[in-house]
Amino acid sequence: MTNALTLDLWNSILPLAGLSALVAWLPGWFAGAGCLSQRVLAWAVFWTAVIALVVGAGLAVGLYAAINDGVGTGILAAPVERVGFFLGRSALFALLWGPVLGFVWLVKAQEMNRRIGMRMVDEGGRGERG
Repeated sequence: MTNALTLDLWNSILPLAGLSALVAWLPGWFAGAGCLSQRVLAWAVFWTAVIALVVGAGLAVGLYAAINDGVGTGILAAPVERVGFFLGRSALFALLWGPVLGFVWLVKAQEMNRRIGMRMVDEGGRGERG
C-alpha cells in the first residue's frame, strides 16, 4: 500500500515529466517543421502554454482525487471556485514547465533564424537586392 501524500515516481515525477515533455513537443507540432515565421512560432508557444495550463489542471484534479474523497462532487457543487482552484495549482506547475517552454522557444527561434540565413545564402542574396 502506498501513501498518496509522499512524493514518488507515480504521483509526482511521471506526471510532471509528461507535462514537461508535452510542453517541449507541442510548439514544434503547432509551428510545423518548415516554419519561417516568428509570429507563427509565438502563437505556437502561446497555445502550448494554454494547453499546458489545462492539462496541468487535469493533473491537479487527478492528484487531489487520489488524496481526497469527493473531489468530483466538489467540482460539480461549485464549478467556478473549484476550476479556479485547480487552474491555480496548474499555474504552480508552470514553475517547472515554464522554463522548459522558454528554452524550447529560444532554440526554435535560433533554428528558424539559421534556416532563414541559409536560405538567403542559397539564393545568392537576391532576396535583399531584388
